[in-house]
Amino acid sequence: MLRTLPSLITEEEALSVAGAGLLRYAMGPALIGAGTNATVVIVESGDNPKASGVQDSVWVLLRGDRIPELHSRFEFWGALPIHVFARLEEGYLPLGTAQCRAMPSAPANFDRAELRLSQPLTREMLDAVRPVPSPGPVPGVDWIDLVGTAPIRALESFVLGWFPEAETADNETTANELDNLPEALAAFHRLARLRPAIHRFIDPVLKKPRHASGPLGDRLVFAMWNGAGKDWSIPWPLNKPDGPDPRVWFTEDPDDPTPETTLEEEPLSRFLLQFTLNGAMNVAPYGARTYCMPTARFDALWNLLRPIPVSPFMPTYQAERFFAAPGLLAHVSGDEDEAVVGFSALHRGTLTPLLEHGFRWFQFDG
Repeated sequence: MLRTLPSLITEEEALSVAGAGLLRYAMGPALIGAGTNATVVIVESGDNPKASGVQDSVWVLLRGDRIPELHSRFEFWGALPIHVFARLEEGYLPLGTAQCRAMPSAPANFDRAELRLSQPLTREMLDAVRPVPSPGPVPGVDWIDLVGTAPIRALESFVLGWFPEAETADNETTANELDNLPEALAAFHRLARLRPAIHRFIDPVLKKPRHASGPLGDRLVFAMWNGAGKDWSIPWPLNKPDGPDPRVWFTEDPDDPTPETTLEEEPLSRFLLQFTLNGAMNVAPYGARTYCMPTARFDALWNLLRPIPVSPFMPTYQAERFFAAPGLLAHVSGDEDEAVVGFSALHRGTLTPLLEHGFRWFQFDG
């Protein structure tokens, strides 16, 4: 069925929805009209992630200077409706009403608001107000060929291609400290000097590993998860039978007198690759996630994605298997019957072709 955009209107017509006593405010590039009948929000069209404008089919972001007098108009239970419009070259497109779901609690700090549209935008409307740019050059996947034989080189190649070069290097870890670490962990820290983003994951590799003890003996903790509720470590000092690429211990509740510790499937070098892939997916600017669907429904993806030859990450929890395509990372959780697939990308345009598969999307930033 062919859909058409709602009729475009003028700025005057859009602001008239606010009613009498109109006051105009600018919050970044957005225009806000406050009247006796409603609050009108007019945002610029364009691809502006994390800036004022349409973020996806349901969310609109406002961000700019502080405007304390507008705070009460954006309260969740506010008496007046919020009408949202997008400014196009040909006119103003009505996007419907919205409610504010997040903003500073104090009126004096009101400089942003996250609005949720009452009705999701159609794909045609979304493409009109937030056109998808071409992704341009994207990171390749040749590094996957190195995972089995040279995992440290694979990690370096992935990180250098996926994360942008930092304006200033991170030199917090000293050369002497790196000399005492296993090569895989030392290589990770040398890499973090060039790409500090890998030290800023939600669950980070520690900039300075710390010594601890546990039921299996003394260990060196090099990464934490869930606010230190879990951690990863290696035996310390290193066990000679493990060689230069030691096994990794995963410890639950490390502050417990008798914590549960299990061995990871992968040695340190490939575990750090797993850990970095998971962190990269979590902080990527664009993401998508399907609903749980029959596994066979994803068959078309295997011509698009290359499997990364490492064991499932955190098998007790997500048990995610990693895949990649140029400019795209994916993880799959499930079994032979049902699965969920998540995607992460550096560019919105890398996700958009996935719409052709007709999946049911829980989230889709493309």
